[in-house]
Amino acid sequence: MPTVEMEVEIAQPPEIVAEAFLDPANAAFWTTDLDRFEVVSGEPGEVGSVAHLHYIQGGREYVMKDVLEEMIPNKYFRSSVSGNGLDAQIETWLQEVEGGTTVRIRWVGSGSSVPMRILLPLMRGRLLRQTRNELEVFKTLVEAHGAHFST
Repeated sequence: MPTVEMEVEIAQPPEIVAEAFLDPANAAFWTTDLDRFEVVSGEPGEVGSVAHLHYIQGGREYVMKDVLEEMIPNKYFRSSVSGNGLDAQIETWLQEVEGGTTVRIRWVGSGSSVPMRILLPLMRGRLLRQTRNELEVFKTLVEAHGAHFST
């Protein structure tokens, strides 16, 4: 199972970083190919909440299901994401440091279809670059706008 881990320091307190991370309106600003984040059950940031992630990649639309499985406010989030031949678990840790917050993300995925089981291990480098880019964009947005990004 391919695993990707990445860390970034953001010059904002954990409360602001967590609020920015959990705000569905922010997700499309920093997540590659995400068109919109649609909460279909529960409240955003509430354990058990379910969202549909609407992606457009290379002109092809697809939807993935995101379930928030565990959360320690302002410290830890774990979600499962499934669909489009992929099952993944995403864990995010927030640690307060002098001058801000260290954000660490671990993504562990597996193919739920034969083609994805073959392709996913070959995509690790791309996933690593994408995660790094997304975290850098997230950092820039949180540092510039706080918890709620503007259009």
